[in-house]
Amino acid sequence: MRRLGPLYGGAVALVHSTPWRWPDAIGDEARSPGWIVALGAPVGLAAWACAALAHAAGLPATVASLIGLAALTVGSAALVERGLAERVEAMQSHTRSTAARAAGATVVLVFVTLGRAAAMFALPPDRWLGVLVTTALVGRWAAVFLQALGDPIVDDAAPRSLVAAPAPSWLVAALSLGVAIVAVLALGKAAIVALALSAALVFALGLDAQRRDRGLSAPVVAMAAAIGELVVLLVATI
Repeated sequence: MRRLGPLYGGAVALVHSTPWRWPDAIGDEARSPGWIVALGAPVGLAAWACAALAHAAGLPATVASLIGLAALTVGSAALVERGLAERVEAMQSHTRSTAARAAGATVVLVFVTLGRAAAMFALPPDRWLGVLVTTALVGRWAAVFLQALGDPIVDDAAPRSLVAAPAPSWLVAALSLGVAIVAVLALGKAAIVALALSAALVFALGLDAQRRDRGLSAPVVAMAAAIGELVVLLVATI
């Protein structure tokens, strides 16, 4: 902590929301919401680099775009996809069969993945950079935005998740403004629609989680990120 100084919060968020490994000196302190969102930029940039390199190597744009999406998933340690599946499975509480709940979660995850892939197929390669960076940023912003609305999550035992310390209103406003600027530069005026729609859907998700579970959880937060990412990719095709 002494060596990293003010960057220590970033190291904690890096370890707990990406596949990055760090020495044992990094503890289990609450992850900074600011760093959780900010790390979306390098994650999206790395995804674009993988897609761009694959395309430059001669692979078709469709294949290269899939590589970019895969890199986006890897960059966030599959937290979004895994959490989405867990939340959908938990929402099927009326289904007694564990196999049926798992099958339902798998179907939802497959269709979300297909939607993301179809959106990337529709985008020209020169838009991949802005869209992938915006997708990662808005997904993480949606996760932090939801946590700012609800009670703190105190039962997150997973070594990696998008759970963060509750963000004060001024920080939420600053993060929202920063993400909005990047989104507008990448998507134009449609970015406002994407952010507004993401916020509305995430708010509805929070209400559902409160009704079902009396609070938020790591899978709910991951589902919020999945909603934000999918909305950005779909709006980008308009």
